[in-house]
Amino acid sequence: MAEPQERSLAAQLSSWALRLSFDRAPGAVKQAIANCLLYNLTMALAMDEASDPLGLALHGIADAAGPARLFGGRGTRGAADAAFINASLITARGQNDTHPGVVTHIGCIVIPAVLAVADLVDATPGRVLDALVVGYEAIPRVAHRLSAETTRRGFRASSLYGSLGAALACSALLGLTAAQTRNALSIATNLASGLLQTWTDGSQEWRLQIAKTSRDGVHAALLARAGVTGAEFCLEGDSGFGAAYAGKAPVLDFDGWRAPEVVFKPYPGCAFNQAPVQALRDLMAAVAMDAATVERIEIRLNPADAGYPGVALHGPFESPSGAIMSAPFMLAATLLHGMPRIAHFESQRQRADLHLLSQRIQVRPSPAIRPWTCELELRTFAGEVHRQVFDPSMPFRLDWEQTLGLAMDVAQEWPSSQAGQKFQQLAASIAGAAAGRLDLARLGSVVYTA
Repeated sequence: MAEPQERSLAAQLSSWALRLSFDRAPGAVKQAIANCLLYNLTMALAMDEASDPLGLALHGIADAAGPARLFGGRGTRGAADAAFINASLITARGQNDTHPGVVTHIGCIVIPAVLAVADLVDATPGRVLDALVVGYEAIPRVAHRLSAETTRRGFRASSLYGSLGAALACSALLGLTAAQTRNALSIATNLASGLLQTWTDGSQEWRLQIAKTSRDGVHAALLARAGVTGAEFCLEGDSGFGAAYAGKAPVLDFDGWRAPEVVFKPYPGCAFNQAPVQALRDLMAAVAMDAATVERIEIRLNPADAGYPGVALHGPFESPSGAIMSAPFMLAATLLHGMPRIAHFESQRQRADLHLLSQRIQVRPSPAIRPWTCELELRTFAGEVHRQVFDPSMPFRLDWEQTLGLAMDVAQEWPSSQAGQKFQQLAASIAGAAAGRLDLARLGSVVYTA
């Protein structure tokens, strides 16, 4: 992919994005998109309205009429409000796909935006796949040189960069010109937002951030189609996106492909806690262990992972938000019940036994630890010391069969008596996507029905 020659970064990025094609992408990119579709849609369908008061609130507020369908048979909305509601469902478990290099969740933002616009324009499967490639490829490129600094300043990367990628994806699906797409990108830079304080306080904005970001991507593209213009130098200008949020302009790299780099959380909860949970589970599989015998656990993480807001906090937590981010809480749930599940965050987050146990678990930063890996040391009251390292070369990067297995496990939590059959239909509708055979009609018969 040769670098475009347009004068502004927004023009370069927009021109490049509109030249992307699923059919011309390498096989690894196609398979990654298929994996991401299955994973994210499985997470969306695992949410039960009966245990989701926040989702009901968002559903009631985003009520513009339109043809875009809501997941789980919840009705229809205008495209922007459908993206808003559906994005909130995908992200509700805190179990999202993530680009580890920029710590940004992509699927929970881009997929609902693209599917909502697809309903609006009756898009073909091929156009949907093209748009998904744009979103997954664009977000890491904008965020690459900025995300570490914007995170340090307190901005959430997913909601900051996600609206830009969703706007580009929706622009491609709407068939906008390069100039219109550049305008959509500029509009999205003005809508981008989201603060990390939500994790420190254990409040609920984190889910609203993702919902808004997906909706903003749709709005930006529709506004550009309607003729609204944006600043051409929105990315690198002295008062542009990069300068405002990171104190420097983005540096766009159009070489290679980013979608195959995306990883998947095997457990609900924060991405940085996945390695400690896996390390503890590996240790428990090798050594017979009773939680009552554990005197303390020390988790050593890369400083950026250990220092992410909320990771080292202890409960009790007033809302699921704090528990979802807490490594001590997730490990306490693992010790007691084998692994963390969504019920721990929703109905069990204030259980005394979980929080007493979590007080024995501490997070320590260590520059020797690579991001997304960990070292775990467990000491028993009897003086036994057990150590476990989790350090694979590509943590949590899954192939189709691994994604299928993980999704199948989560589908057991779907609030449907026909969950197994419905999941098989969903998987079958997506299985051919890597070869360009996405069955949108069959997918819709599962995703958009109760």
